[in-house]
Amino acid sequence: MNRLFIILIVLAVVVAGVVSYAYYMVYLPQQYQQESANYYNQQLQNMGYYGQGMMGGGMMGGGGMYHMMGYYGGYEVMYESTVPISEAISMMRDVPSYAKVFPNNDSIIFTSKDITIVVLSMGHKRAVNLTGYTPPSYAQHNVFVIYGLINPTLIIPSGASVHVVLINLDAGDYHNIAITPVSPPYPYYVMMYIRMNVLGMSPLLPPANYNSGQAYEFSFTTTFSQPGTYYYLCEYPGHAEMGMYGEIVVM
Repeated sequence: MNRLFIILIVLAVVVAGVVSYAYYMVYLPQQYQQESANYYNQQLQNMGYYGQGMMGGGMMGGGGMYHMMGYYGGYEVMYESTVPISEAISMMRDVPSYAKVFPNNDSIIFTSKDITIVVLSMGHKRAVNLTGYTPPSYAQHNVFVIYGLINPTLIIPSGASVHVVLINLDAGDYHNIAITPVSPPYPYYVMMYIRMNVLGMSPLLPPANYNSGQAYEFSFTTTFSQPGTYYYLCEYPGHAEMGMYGEIVVM
């Protein structure tokens, strides 16, 4: 009897494990892909960009072409253009006259109300090699580089219009940038966590092609109407959770 009871317990544990694995590794990711597709399409549509169906190419408002991205179930997003990687690095190093960079406390103060911020997304090691700085202690993997700093705090005047240019220099990962008042820590599926509180965002951009020397870029503009604390982060699953985010202080 005891042996039979043990066998039944083991079988129950195995079945529970299989069901749990199927739920968390198959069902939830599929649901997330569909939810993500709907979310991105709605956000991009709100920004004035429209697609023509799941498998067809369409023109976006700025004249660029839509591209297919299979990771989120094959839905369409658009990539505004590509830029030479060397040019992207030069853009990041070309600090505007209205920006003051403070490496000692990893922050940048902007004094204008018409701001352009060039943001590069990349892996931890590439960022260190590019900037010569150590990422914040909370940043464990991928990061953003802005005007020579890694995940810096951005201090912006209230009412400023901010034009964000994201260029993905990562050799292997997709990245995007979203702006939200929702503070860390962030869960693995951060998109679901912040989806009702996004001030601006880009689609996920593919990795840079270091063979051709080109990287994908996307830009959008948002206005910080109210003083407060906001955050910029990557919505790719797990990236913000592992520290791919920075703070924005609007004063």
